[in-house]
Amino acid sequence: MQLRRIPERVEKCLASYRSYFNKAQAEHYRVWCWILVTIIMSQGAGRLKELVKYMPKSLAYWTILRMMRAKYWDEKDLFDIMVGDTLAILTPPQDRIIHIIGDTTRNEKTGKKQPLAYTTKMGKFEPFLFGQSVLVMIAHWGRLRIPVAVAVIDPKIRGHQNKLFRQMLTDFKPPVWCKRVIVEADAGFAAKETLRLILSFKWDYVFSLARTWKLADGTHLSNLAKHLPRKYYHRVASYKPNGRRRDYWIYRRSAKLNLLGDVTIILSKRHFNDAPKNIKLIVTNLNEASTGEILSYYAKRWQVEVTFKELKSGLHMGKMQVTKDPQRVERSVMLPIMAYLLLLRLYGKDDSLKQEQGFSIFKLKERFIDDVFQDHLFRSDQRWLRKFDKFKAAA
Repeated sequence: MQLRRIPERVEKCLASYRSYFNKAQAEHYRVWCWILVTIIMSQGAGRLKELVKYMPKSLAYWTILRMMRAKYWDEKDLFDIMVGDTLAILTPPQDRIIHIIGDTTRNEKTGKKQPLAYTTKMGKFEPFLFGQSVLVMIAHWGRLRIPVAVAVIDPKIRGHQNKLFRQMLTDFKPPVWCKRVIVEADAGFAAKETLRLILSFKWDYVFSLARTWKLADGTHLSNLAKHLPRKYYHRVASYKPNGRRRDYWIYRRSAKLNLLGDVTIILSKRHFNDAPKNIKLIVTNLNEASTGEILSYYAKRWQVEVTFKELKSGLHMGKMQVTKDPQRVERSVMLPIMAYLLLLRLYGKDDSLKQEQGFSIFKLKERFIDDVFQDHLFRSDQRWLRKFDKFKAAA
């Protein structure tokens, strides 16, 4: 169905961002609102040509392209303001703890004019893929998942993933009610500079470690995982974010790392007879926390994978066809996440998000589409009633 006007509730929610589009004659603010609405409404591939079909006839395809190519408005500043506004309206947790989780995902691409795409494969026996890597950092508490930073990784810059992650941590501003921040990530982000940066903010961390690390006393983690007898492992229960229990066989010891100080090292495996190559190494500065709590904190990393599924399947992240300019690529990735934040702002104060059972972006999307259709039908009925009254008066 082709819409005729921006929903009134969306227009009120986004009215404060009009000042970021300072060229009124281009109507880029109106185009930006339409893009966010149609990204949520679209059930297809989410390309720009398909989004235009939901917009009024006055908005042509070239109008959308002109807005995507405009260089006067900064999508990063606009995104940061939206993140701050979204965090401010959501219900805080009782323990006042925010979990910061970062990870990367890949969007497959076609064509030869992709400025940030490259060829790689995910595993030794996996086929080669051509696509771009996107780094997303989310804030998580309870059952809420809020994307707070996003960037496309440049394959030509060495260590760009960790540099972007450190910049995201520096730019992140916790809400006023936050009393503690815990950062969780896998071994690809466990650089010494990143861990030192987290300590400088007086935050806590739970990271997976690569086996190439060595403790201050000269112990190699690879040797510790390979030669530690099984009798030193014991069973510990941990809990996923959805409340389900999962047991692991772990070995815990206190250690000291150069430039990081006293930490806790945990060797974890799913089954008692697992081979040394299946052992996961976890490091944390939560020395007073129990082993089950540390494992539960690390299990929260799965929330970022759920966010990837919602962004790709529900909001078509990475599907827009923009080429040649890296800035356009970053905008095409940020716009679906802005739509994600729009849904949280529209329904963030409802009881469905305040309860512990959490939410799904797919349910919020269905709710948004129902509200838009109901509003469209209501206005159509009112328009026909006014016409009927005029005909009745003329008769």
